[in-house]
Amino acid sequence: MRLVVGISLVLSLFLVSCFDLPYYSESHVVDSSGWESTDSLRFDFNIADSITRYDCAIDLSHTGDYPFSNIYLFVDIEFPNGKNRVDTVHITLADRTGKWYGSGLGDMTSLGVTFQSGIAFPITGDYGVTITHGMRNDPLEGITDLGFRIEDLSL
Repeated sequence: MRLVVGISLVLSLFLVSCFDLPYYSESHVVDSSGWESTDSLRFDFNIADSITRYDCAIDLSHTGDYPFSNIYLFVDIEFPNGKNRVDTVHITLADRTGKWYGSGLGDMTSLGVTFQSGIAFPITGDYGVTITHGMRNDPLEGITDLGFRIEDLSL
């Protein structure tokens, strides 16, 4: 029994040491009846260092019933000084033949996409990121989860 526990502990430590944990990661479940264009998903985080470089990513999960091969998202970044910057992010979800990018089981597919690389947040303090979709279908069906992730490049 001790051997099994010891091996499990060593294996767990090995696996954790192989994967860097993100600086920030949060995900929201999207309403199963569809994502309204007026429904924003908000992510709040704190930046304590204005010199460190980061990658920012969006993690998206959808069903096979999602009606498009892409998605447009509006990403509104609120700075600690109250100013905002809005980016439009285009994510391709499938190839020309309709094969979904990403990975998943059964009818679910998940995809992580970096949309800003090597950036430094210019001001220390509390930031907010609000994401809404920019698709024509309203509500937008087939999106199940949306996440926002920040990876520290200095690790």
